[in-house]
Amino acid sequence: MMRSSRRLGFTLIELLVVIAIIAVLIGLLLPAVQKVREAANRMSCQNNLKQIALAAHNYHDAYQSLPPGTNGVNPPGAGTPGTSNFTWTYPWFGVLAYLLPYVEQDNIYKGFTSAYANAGYPSPFDTNNYKTGNGAVPNWWSFNPPFTLAQTRIKNFLCPSDDPYQSAFGNGTFIVYAANATTLYLNGGYYGNPTGDLLGRTNYAGCAGALDFGSDAFYGRYAGLLTNRSHITLGQSTARDGTANTLFFGETLGGSSTGTRDFSTCWMAGSMPTAWGLPEPSAWYTFSSRHSGVVQFAYGDGSVRGVKRGATGGAGAFSSNDWIVLMEMSGWQDGGNRPTDSLTN
Repeated sequence: MMRSSRRLGFTLIELLVVIAIIAVLIGLLLPAVQKVREAANRMSCQNNLKQIALAAHNYHDAYQSLPPGTNGVNPPGAGTPGTSNFTWTYPWFGVLAYLLPYVEQDNIYKGFTSAYANAGYPSPFDTNNYKTGNGAVPNWWSFNPPFTLAQTRIKNFLCPSDDPYQSAFGNGTFIVYAANATTLYLNGGYYGNPTGDLLGRTNYAGCAGALDFGSDAFYGRYAGLLTNRSHITLGQSTARDGTANTLFFGETLGGSSTGTRDFSTCWMAGSMPTAWGLPEPSAWYTFSSRHSGVVQFAYGDGSVRGVKRGATGGAGAFSSNDWIVLMEMSGWQDGGNRPTDSLTN
């Protein structure tokens, strides 16, 4: 009988060569896979922003005006945060809370309404309350069940490229943003717990323009569509700068975009000003995102576009052309018509 000379399997050298080839192929494919994943995340984020903008349009259809950026101190320009003539004794419901029925979160909306009614207070969602209400109404974080309802996780309020729940937030989660036009002072009230808190977080905020409260000769012209106790109509915006030219909602990390996360933002927090530009790295008081080089914004007409990071932040930003362009994009009645090509993509 003759023995077969066929050899079964690989030699050690051949096996090592195959492993090395596979490792090289994985190394080549990994960046492509990551790029595809980020592209998908960015599209999902765009869809979230578009749905939020459309929800605001549906609110407008129901109440004949856009919702307020927040339901805070009244009159809107009264007091600077941190001084004796300023108080947190107002509902401080942010704009996303007003949109709950239009993003399939009607149960949370009804829970807030019944909680204030049972406590003997008018509903913060009542248009008369945020347009003209002057009476003291408890803020939402001061009693239950509103505080518990604000702990709900809402998927459509989260960008898939970020996870604001990933860290133990030693410094806290912002529950309200409050600015004053005269000093451009921004105070972010936050709930802090060294072991982390349970508040429902968001990557999106309304655009308050260059300021949130009141007005002054310079910054007042750049007021956004969503400010404290605002009730602007789409018709007003269309007649002035145009909804397609005005920022509506944008992305935010609620903290620094580099290093360990320092803060996050609760979806009850409301609108943010754009006066500090889009610096890189970002801060808790600026719009920001995890997308490479860009922060995505929904415009007043519901379209979604990216605005470049870095060009409008840092030293000298307040006098740069890019900063002025960003302010014109964020204001709804400033009349600015500078080209935006340098900032958008």
